[in-house]
This record gives sequence, structure tokens and C-alpha cells, in this order.
Amino acid sequence: MSERPFMQLYVSDFIGDTLHLSTEQIGAYMLLLMAMWNAGGRLPNDDAKLARVVRMSVKKWKAIEADLIGFFDVTDGEICHNRLTKELQKSERKSQLRADAGAKGGSSKALKDKEARLANASVLPQHSPDTITRDNTSSLRSDVCPEPEKSAPATPSSPTVIELPTVNGDMVPITEADLAEWSEAFPAVNVRQQLAAMRSWLNANPKNRKTSKGMKRFVVSWLTRDQDRGGGRQHPQAQSPPRPQSPSMQRHHDIHARLKRELYGEPDDQFAGPTVDIAAGDFRSH
Repeated sequence: MSERPFMQLYVSDFIGDTLHLSTEQIGAYMLLLMAMWNAGGRLPNDDAKLARVVRMSVKKWKAIEADLIGFFDVTDGEICHNRLTKELQKSERKSQLRADAGAKGGSSKALKDKEARLANASVLPQHSPDTITRDNTSSLRSDVCPEPEKSAPATPSSPTVIELPTVNGDMVPITEADLAEWSEAFPAVNVRQQLAAMRSWLNANPKNRKTSKGMKRFVVSWLTRDQDRGGGRQHPQAQSPPRPQSPSMQRHHDIHARLKRELYGEPDDQFAGPTVDIAAGDFRSH
């Protein structure tokens, strides 16, 4: 692998477990973790080499070594870190699965497998308690470094609802699981209808199509705009029938309507009786 995936840092756990360390010791601890991550999870248990990693003299390293070595497990002339090793193995599995899916040319099967096993790459990592099972010891301290885990078998993917064309002509499947998630996230939007509208728009605008990796980000942006505009699933409230008018109100309404027709010259076959000239100051009957 040409480049290691990013290293997650669980801030609250890290701060809680390093309260007894000085600023200098915390910096040395972080340098050890980062060097171990880039080295694949292990470092040689050699004072001269570890001193170079933490950018100290050997004498200075030996002075703080006792406070830091408790975070690591020492075995076979190497040191490792339990949680870091598990996180590294998990990240490498995800990266390899992404690479495998890309090598298959973005076929529908590869994308479905990736959807079933991978988190969306655009989502930022969050502190999730299910990443590492906690025990009675600190989640940052090392007990025994785990052996490489075997890949879990692929889980069945959700049925495809619709496929959206990408810029290179591949099709990205949108599954029933996606539809259910977006329908819950955007309650004012008819998600299934909007997905059909997206496909029509992408077919009509091939130069503006997205990549396979960016397609779901495009969908979420589209649905967000539709949600902000009120969506297409809101229905106007049924109007209640007009309240019946009292006889006096009905009579007042009839008189008002007849006067309007008189003023504007509209005929009124039902109106009988003398007309009223409302010229200035003259209210006599004619």
C-alpha cells in the first residue's frame, strides 16, 4: 500500500489516560504512536532508535521511558500498541476493499459489495464505542497486540432501487437501504421521485455527471436543497367548508353586492325600488 490511511485519535480517551504525563512526555507518546502507525503497528524495542523517534537524546529518553512504556506491549524485541494495531487493521481492510472495488471497473456488483461493507468515504470519522470493545483497563493502554484478523465474509447487499450514470459511463446503484435512510433524513422530500429526476438530469447533462465516489454526495446535496424548499411531499391542508351566515348577515351581504353593481353599472334584475344618486350632497330619490 503506497500510503497509510489516516490515524484516528479518540481525544477524550487520550486526555484521560495521559493526565499524569508532562507536556514533553505527551509529545513523545504521540510521536511514538505516529511512527508506529507508519511502520505497520510495531517498533523495535531499542533505546537508541526510540530516542530518535521521539527526537531526544538517549539519556533523556531513558529518563521518561518508564512513564511511557506502560502504554505498550513489549514482545520479541518489539513494542506494539493494542488499540492502534486494531485501528490500523480495520483501516487497511477498508482501504483494500475500496481498491478492489475500483479494480473491478466500478461494476454494479463491486459497488454493491462496497456499499454493504464500507462507510461512505465523505463522512468524517466519529468516536464510536463499537470500534474497540472496552474492558476494565484503559482503552489507550496496550495488553497484547492482536494477530491479523481474517476478512469477514461479505454480507448480502440491499436490493437496488435505481441506478445513476457516472461521468465515465458506469452505473451507481441506489439501494433500498439508501432510500430508507434518505427518506428518514429528508421527510419533506419524495426521495424515490427525486431519484428519478436526478437520473433524468444526469442523462440530459452528461458533462455534469459525477464520479462513482462523489455520486452519493451529489444525491444528498440535491435532497438537501429540495428539503430546504419544502420538498414535494407536503400536501395543502383541506379547507373547511364555509360557515353558514345568519339571515341578517346574508341580507347585509346582498345589499352590499347590489350597491356595488349599481355603482359600477352592473345590471341587477332583482333590484327593485327607487335608485339613489350619490352625487355630492344630493341623496334625494328620483
